Amino acid sequence: MTEDLITPAMLIQIELAIASTRDDRGCLDLLEIEAKRMTLTAAEIDAAKRGASFDAITNIAVKFALADYADDAAEITATKEKLATFGVAAIAPHLHALVQGLKLPASI
Repeated sequence: MTEDLITPAMLIQIELAIASTRDDRGCLDLLEIEAKRMTLTAAEIDAAKRGASFDAITNIAVKFALADYADDAAEITATKEKLATFGVAAIAPHLHALVQGLKLPASI
């Protein structure tokens, strides 16, 4: 059930956020093409590259993933609490596993 909350749109937004953090232009280009194919708007793509989302749960998931990627314990705790507030605390371990196993596309 909680894995179902990690939609393809959420996943691509997480990937965009992490690639942006890495300043990986080639990877970002590939991810933007995929995001557009998935019908994300330019505004949604830009928000993801800034580490945010217009969807409340996706926004927290992106922030959690970035905190996990950066190994920022305080932010991980804060975002876990926000996930709990929305009733989706069980998604955190799935996001952690996703970030740990994330294989971003190679640069062009």
